Amino acid sequence: MVAQQTDLENRKTMFRLKVVVAVWSCLTVCSAAEPGTVGRGFTVATADKPMALLVLADKPENPQVIKYAAAEFQRVIQKATGVKIAAIPEKQLNRQLHKNLSLIFLGPCEAARRAGVDAGRLPANGYLIRSGDRRLFLCGKDGGTDHPRNYHVDMGTLFAVYEFLERQVGVRWLWPGDLGEFVPRQQHVVTGVWKTRSLPRLMQRYWRFEASLHLGRQAWSSEGSVYDYKLGVYKWLRRHRFMRRHNLDYAEAFRDYWKRFGETRPKLFNLLPDGRRQPDGARPHHVSMCVSEPELWKQVVVDWRVNRTAKLPWVNCKPNDTPGKCVCRRCLDWDERSDTAAATAAARKAFVAGDRDGWSWPGHLGSLSDRYAKYLLAVQREAEKFDKNANVISYAYANYMRPPTAAVLNNRVVIALASSLFFPYTDETSREFRNDWKGWSATGARLVFRPNITLGSHNMPVHFARRVGADIQHAFRHGVLATDLDSLTGMWATQGPSLYVIARTLLPVDKTVDEILDEYYGAFGSAKAAVKQYFDYWERVTEPVTRKRWQAIVNRYGRQDPDGLNFRTFYKVAHEIYTPEVMNEGRRLLRVAAERAAAEETASRRVGFLAKGLRDAQLTLETQEAFREFRKTGNRSGFDVALKRLKDFRRGLEKEYVVNLSYVSFQENLTWKIRD
Repeated sequence: MVAQQTDLENRKTMFRLKVVVAVWSCLTVCSAAEPGTVGRGFTVATADKPMALLVLADKPENPQVIKYAAAEFQRVIQKATGVKIAAIPEKQLNRQLHKNLSLIFLGPCEAARRAGVDAGRLPANGYLIRSGDRRLFLCGKDGGTDHPRNYHVDMGTLFAVYEFLERQVGVRWLWPGDLGEFVPRQQHVVTGVWKTRSLPRLMQRYWRFEASLHLGRQAWSSEGSVYDYKLGVYKWLRRHRFMRRHNLDYAEAFRDYWKRFGETRPKLFNLLPDGRRQPDGARPHHVSMCVSEPELWKQVVVDWRVNRTAKLPWVNCKPNDTPGKCVCRRCLDWDERSDTAAATAAARKAFVAGDRDGWSWPGHLGSLSDRYAKYLLAVQREAEKFDKNANVISYAYANYMRPPTAAVLNNRVVIALASSLFFPYTDETSREFRNDWKGWSATGARLVFRPNITLGSHNMPVHFARRVGADIQHAFRHGVLATDLDSLTGMWATQGPSLYVIARTLLPVDKTVDEILDEYYGAFGSAKAAVKQYFDYWERVTEPVTRKRWQAIVNRYGRQDPDGLNFRTFYKVAHEIYTPEVMNEGRRLLRVAAERAAAEETASRRVGFLAKGLRDAQLTLETQEAFREFRKTGNRSGFDVALKRLKDFRRGLEKEYVVNLSYVSFQENLTWKIRD
């Protein structure tokens, strides 16, 4: 009965969603069809006086968006010219009083309506930019009631302002905070000639970041400090047009299934090699499911009918954060392989030998993607009994990440490809990702770009900008529905160019990766070439780290370390790559950059910012080395000294965005177990 009522309540919502999905499918192909026309236009400001006036819509959909967009426009123009542009509501516009000023209209002004500039029919976050007759219109599809730092607010007008400022002023947002904002000084700013209609390319452009406050650890001094950090990151994300108007935040579907059904319905769960249907290693939240079981399909649909909402209307089929592990005869028969018996025997042998975290032995089963693709189609057929246009969403992950070899999906199947883009980021990694993306696209499914790119290298200096930029551009050429990156770890001073390239290519912009990198390095003034050389050096440092070499390191330390080794504890083995000689050369290159930038205050401060990141990495290496000695001898005095030095240094970084103190402290405390 509950499910029937829910169906009735959501019927209109489902119809609207079908329309939205159809529109988004078109927009991923059509995108922004009318680029801005190059031309001079009128002057906004000179170095000594304003030449234009900002006119704000009287009755906007969301006044906070218009207010914030105006403030951003004023701030950047003032940085560029030294002049502040005044802003007034449209109702105060006096043609006689303001006759000597050109007019820039923000939002759905009456003047915009009369000029035929109407963003009302655009999708959320779309915008129009029009110019002519000493007037410029920046008008977007806005909505919601919250501040635009909220992901779920529609902010098309703000995005129009950002495009204008990037193109006409040359502003670049390298990292959060004032120092990370590059605004070239100009004698005058002109509007150019515009006739632009920009439509969102993605259902969501999302980059997760971790900044929770870990009290009692080497992190923030106060809750206010972490709030300020978060605020700065949200501003940076907004300036790069990250938004989540259409929420795809579907969690793993089976997190509570063992608690709900473990005793009463064991056939829903994986059959392990020991003949039992239970969580591997007593980890209920990570239990794998028997995806060939019809009762599972029905239960997934029951949950969907009860729980679906207007914001989350799709059937959630996402497995838990674990490989596929079921070795029942039916699941094995679903796999498209000829050596099932040998693979199962190898998996059973590895299982019996012991597997600390349950991730190794399932690898012997090979790719289970056909199995999981058939599961999605089975759930979809079950859901179609209640909604003939039901959409299902799931992951391609772990041992079901490779594309299926036989299964054919459809465009109502959404796959979030949690790809192999990870450390070490090699040519092999790129090839695998591109093959995976192409293969899943060929099934007919729509794809979400869902990598874990930045999680594997802690706060160490890495430079994978060229590879990641090229791979993102490859994905967009083959169709991207949405992005969901895990995570924005915030290592701005050691990994900044890579983070910047990710943000810029996700828009995407009509530039090559090298041109985007040139934007970043250009903010360092006379040190531009030296900073480029510095980051190119880190690219060369990690180049020899092949997957084979990295796995050998992981295996060696994994056997020695009782706590194990994974992506969260990269710092345990970072010294294998970042040797004293390697770090010394990095410092030398930064000294060269500092010398080049010495006469330019802001460029010099930016080089200093990079130096603080390298210092933080060095102190982390030293602290981990002292911890290893403590583990060996039982004497923790050296570790305490090194840890205090690291904590004291980080206290001075709270307001600088050098490193995300929450992220590094959480990961390091997994090993160091720091006492309050």
